[in-house]
Amino acid sequence: MDSRGSGIRVPHPVEIFHAGNTALTCGLDGQIMANELHGYFVADTRVLSTYRISVSGHMFQLLSRSRTGQTEAHWEFQNPSLRTTFGEIEEGSLLLSLSRKLEDRLYDHLRLISFARERIRIRMVLQIDSDFSDIFEVKEGSFRPRLNITRAIFAREGRMRLAYDQAACHRQVDVRFKAGKAVPAFVGSLIIFDLELEPQRDWDCFVEVIPELEKGSSSRQKTPDSIAVICDSILQGPFERGQADLQALTIRHEQDKAYFAGGAPWFLTLFGRDSLTTALMSGLAGEWSLRGALAAVGALQATERDDWRDAEPGKLPHEIRRGELALAKLIPHTPYYGAHDVPALYCIALWQAWRWSGDREFVTQHLETAEAALAWCIELGDRDGDGFLEYGTRSPLGYYNQSWKDAGDAIVHETGEIAPLPLATVELQGYLYCAYLAMSELVSEFRKNPNSSPSLSRFDGRELLARAHRLRNAVERSYWLRSRNFYALSLDGKKKPVASISSNPGHLLWCGLPSLEHARAVADRMMKPDLFSGWGLRTLSSHNPAYDPLLYQRGSVWPHDTLITAAGLRRYGFLEQSDILIRAILEAACSFEQERLPELFCGIERARGLPVPYRRANSPQAWAAAVPVLAVQLFLGLVPDLPHGRCYLSPCLPDWLPNLEISNIRFGRATLNLSIQRRGTKTVVTRLEKDGLDILFGSPPAPLWGAPL
Repeated sequence: MDSRGSGIRVPHPVEIFHAGNTALTCGLDGQIMANELHGYFVADTRVLSTYRISVSGHMFQLLSRSRTGQTEAHWEFQNPSLRTTFGEIEEGSLLLSLSRKLEDRLYDHLRLISFARERIRIRMVLQIDSDFSDIFEVKEGSFRPRLNITRAIFAREGRMRLAYDQAACHRQVDVRFKAGKAVPAFVGSLIIFDLELEPQRDWDCFVEVIPELEKGSSSRQKTPDSIAVICDSILQGPFERGQADLQALTIRHEQDKAYFAGGAPWFLTLFGRDSLTTALMSGLAGEWSLRGALAAVGALQATERDDWRDAEPGKLPHEIRRGELALAKLIPHTPYYGAHDVPALYCIALWQAWRWSGDREFVTQHLETAEAALAWCIELGDRDGDGFLEYGTRSPLGYYNQSWKDAGDAIVHETGEIAPLPLATVELQGYLYCAYLAMSELVSEFRKNPNSSPSLSRFDGRELLARAHRLRNAVERSYWLRSRNFYALSLDGKKKPVASISSNPGHLLWCGLPSLEHARAVADRMMKPDLFSGWGLRTLSSHNPAYDPLLYQRGSVWPHDTLITAAGLRRYGFLEQSDILIRAILEAACSFEQERLPELFCGIERARGLPVPYRRANSPQAWAAAVPVLAVQLFLGLVPDLPHGRCYLSPCLPDWLPNLEISNIRFGRATLNLSIQRRGTKTVVTRLEKDGLDILFGSPPAPLWGAPL
């Protein structure tokens, strides 16, 4: 089914607005319901839990809805048949327009016009309330009563203030109303306007919801000029949307440094894994995001063991929260360190920053942090000395799973039973392998300088290469399932292979670990219909008893997961399979409203129709937004090498993408503009404009991208 040709678009189950680190979610009709995944969220707190509009005791009927970017929307409504004390009002006599904009506050403009033949009297009621729930409580649907919420009414000024004070947590929101001569009456959470409307006369009401923001609250960061892509294909719309979403999810860290927040509405904060992985996937859009993520994540590196937060010396954070539960230390997210892959990803990201920028000073600033992270991998991340990274929480509220599939039920045996801790998921070993190679290159390069910091003597480049080769052999020996011709999902707490068929081995290909023979087997197996839904790769095979395409990570499709596998396939030369996956995920993007890829969607097979949204997904989400950007890099076959003043290209377009123009690719101070075109079965460069770097053609061996080392 080609959604691009049909013009059909699938809406997300809720409307999501975000600006800086604030977000608003509401129903498709604009209403906010306390018992739904709705609210106005500031500092991980739901400062607005209810916002409903009614007329004479009835809800308006939705006629249309439209969106403009990340922050604006517009709705049109009509009235149902109304029976009031002043008489009956026919259905469709009233038109209500609602325009909404989210910035550092919420602006709503309500415009009501009557098409009745005579003057009518109606009662407009806005119900506005706050429960000041922590964002974790909203997600889990488990609310505790807050008895010390206060409501102050300033009737003459047409405003009210809702506030909550508890120990270290103070939250406040002011709501202001401007409605001309109409004076509202305040009754509990109800704001009542008794109106007399003349035929075809407008009544306007402006609602302003002003939260009290944290001091030093993060704000959206202006990013460097975007790259421009021109192509007549399914890539164009998703690429433009992805770039816009990445810019909107950019949060200032300090001075000019910025990083990608995880996603809206649930992850508008620093996530170590998400921020680093997104920066790795979106290198084509500029190395500034690598700088910001490395600085922000590295600043929170743990220096001591803290079991409550799953922290250990050298470990890097999973996420940090600022809501009431975190402030009261009722949850360990201050920050929480329950992500076993962040230290290895940090090392890979530092290598990528070096390759994209050639900035020796920047790498020197963060190399000690990377070495401490790698030391954690070797000494503490490997819990039993077998060379593998394995995790198991020590915190009573820690995450059971600490890989990217971090749902508690994500790692299951082929019987469908949850695998026991500690777990050594297969992609963790791939990241560690890649980190060894990346750090070997960095350590070898920076040890050449006699003025290097003494801390750089912690590792030797040749020793790290040897570790990488030993790890590769160990993975091939312990994870390869001869009977399945595929890699195990994990090793469980008893070192038994978790023999479930999953998408995880695709990350091994991305990291270049498998032998060519095993990579070929993985490429073939990934394309079977139990893993490939037609829209993307399922996280878990549909043959597994635990498979459920509607759940978070037991059969859903994650766009970034599919593209990382496509990147791995390309490294090994399996272009046909890679192109099939890229095309599928871009067609899924074109099926969704605004051509936006959500964090994940349901793994239902394509033969049943358009992709089905996952109700709780972040949309936009940083990983997903980076997917089209990574796709362009893959089509170019681009491997940066700015330390040597060069960039490698190995362009190859699929038959559904006849041409591609790219402008403003930045490598430090160097830039590249080029056009490529498919001619027959070959791809040729038709324009090449470079400033400050040499272009070489081919796919050189490298820790990431390029050919496997």
